[in-house]
Amino acid sequence: MSVSFYWRLPGPDDVRNRAFDALAGGSPARLPAVHDIRNGRYGSFDHVAQVARAAELAAFDGIIAADDPGGDASLITLGALAREVRRVRLIATFSPGIGSAVYAAKKAVSFQRYTGNRFGWALQSAPDAARRRSLGDFVTDADLATRLEEFLVVARGVVESERFSYDGRFFGVLDGGFQGPLSGRPFPELTLSGDSDAALAQSARLADVHAFNLGTTDLAARIGALHAQARSHGRTVEVALRARIVSHPDGQRARLEAARAGIADAPDLITGSYDEVAARIEALHGLGVQRFELSAPRSLDEVYRTGEHVLPRVRRLIGKEAA
Repeated sequence: MSVSFYWRLPGPDDVRNRAFDALAGGSPARLPAVHDIRNGRYGSFDHVAQVARAAELAAFDGIIAADDPGGDASLITLGALAREVRRVRLIATFSPGIGSAVYAAKKAVSFQRYTGNRFGWALQSAPDAARRRSLGDFVTDADLATRLEEFLVVARGVVESERFSYDGRFFGVLDGGFQGPLSGRPFPELTLSGDSDAALAQSARLADVHAFNLGTTDLAARIGALHAQARSHGRTVEVALRARIVSHPDGQRARLEAARAGIADAPDLITGSYDEVAARIEALHGLGVQRFELSAPRSLDEVYRTGEHVLPRVRRLIGKEAA
């Protein structure tokens, strides 16, 4: 069973991102990603771009931009980064409540066109109704699953057909589709998430990847249930795991850094020495996790440490299993 590693880009919770925003004083970011840090010229986007380039250099397979109400729009962030990183996959997290499914599909195929088909969607809506309403989304909890499915029906329909019609409760289109340079592009890889029975059933039918959070109760059983339901539909779904990571050559130092960041007891934390962290990831891979979506409180430091010291150890351990 193969394994891949994705890095979740820093957002407002990253201590350095906040500091660089303050230092930049509103000065616009300028490409290329790394430039003169003097005179308030280095801002949070420059930091994010460095993290993305570090992930590519450290042999990660992809980067993920979160859908954070307090942060930048994921599609804008990845659009700015697409020419900074030329190999890794680019996953945008957003809600199907953002607006037109047809326009979302058009942005997706445009993204595919300009990135060599490296684009993916991670769809999720805020679980809190009050938060959704603050974003202009008034769909009820009971209707979230239906809306998601309709969004995908319309988006996939106009990507895969030049004349597609659909009339649903939340989305509709009449004779929609793309021609010319936007036609023939692959639909973005789709990641869904959640650990409820309903979420697993939906992913089994629709998703390419299903993401759990580290700390999910009965993770192995949940993975088994997902695979069984996917097989009943004649499909396979890749299993991803979201976790925060703090590693260091000295395990005690790693745990101290996690405590300083206030996450020492977080259920989604993997921490310890490089060997300890690699062993934990290898054990989770043994439960059926194929993709690890990692993040850290100090993203730039950790993406290098993880890429240079942890991932090679994990790959060696998994290689020995396969031999």
